[in-house]
Amino acid sequence: MLSTPRRQPVPSILLRSMFNSSPHSIWFQRFMLDSIAKSLGKTPKKARVKKTRMEGIPAEIITGWAHPDGRTLLYLHGGAYMMGSIDTHRPLASAISRMTSSRGVLIDYRLAPEHPYPAALEDALTAYGAILADGVAPDKIVLAGDSAGGGLTLALLLALKQRELPLPAAAYCMSPWANLHQCNKSGQFKRTGVKHRQDRYVRYASDLYARGEDKRNPFISPVYGDYSGVSPLLIQAARGELLRNDSRDVADRAKAHGVDVTLKIYDSKIHVLQGLAGRSGLGKSLLLEGGDFLKSHLEKTSEISS
Repeated sequence: MLSTPRRQPVPSILLRSMFNSSPHSIWFQRFMLDSIAKSLGKTPKKARVKKTRMEGIPAEIITGWAHPDGRTLLYLHGGAYMMGSIDTHRPLASAISRMTSSRGVLIDYRLAPEHPYPAALEDALTAYGAILADGVAPDKIVLAGDSAGGGLTLALLLALKQRELPLPAAAYCMSPWANLHQCNKSGQFKRTGVKHRQDRYVRYASDLYARGEDKRNPFISPVYGDYSGVSPLLIQAARGELLRNDSRDVADRAKAHGVDVTLKIYDSKIHVLQGLAGRSGLGKSLLLEGGDFLKSHLEKTSEISS
């Protein structure tokens, strides 16, 4: 009788590389994320990608499914504010663009530690302003982002509100990193091992991004923001991941401020499972839920205007 093979432990050298808090490891982490993303995700064949710049910010415009009403998705990638790029998140942004029949806009916002807060938020604001300047009505714009990009999406909403700029139709956040002040709130890990290493790593990354600023600043940690009047939100997070309480706390705060919020906590330990939609049935269903959510709000504004 054949025995079931035992799951092999993840090599410690890989874990040390993934959650290394040495400044010399940042280049390697960026390289590793780029490599992993290329192996896991594929851009849909019908996607037409055009490289451009939006007020000097490197960007890509993704078309192939654009609706004639001009609807546009601004996607903000994750990567702890230190990693990630247009290349790593093109498949995910393209998938949501296809689901919403939108023109996709994906930007390479500036990364820490070379460019700490507020560089990423400034670039997101610039890109959003460029979309408006291009003649797209705000109710035809939707936002989406994962992890740090999800937190940046929330910060962008708060910044638009503060500046009294027109808000988008809706926003979709996948496991947003929304509390850089209490990075380990979901874990409080005391033991050694991968979770302890993750805990230390997010603290390290938050220090590099905030660089001496008060981490309770709502534009750094959107969990502390005033959400009254902002766009409808869909927030998804895994039940077993480190950032799950960020999602719960943001949803609770936004609901208390009268915002239309949908929170989905799914049974998994995988952070941003949506990025594995091509390999995971649950990841695919989560992504479809996000696409349907954004599309429904884009079509809702069309019905109102007609």
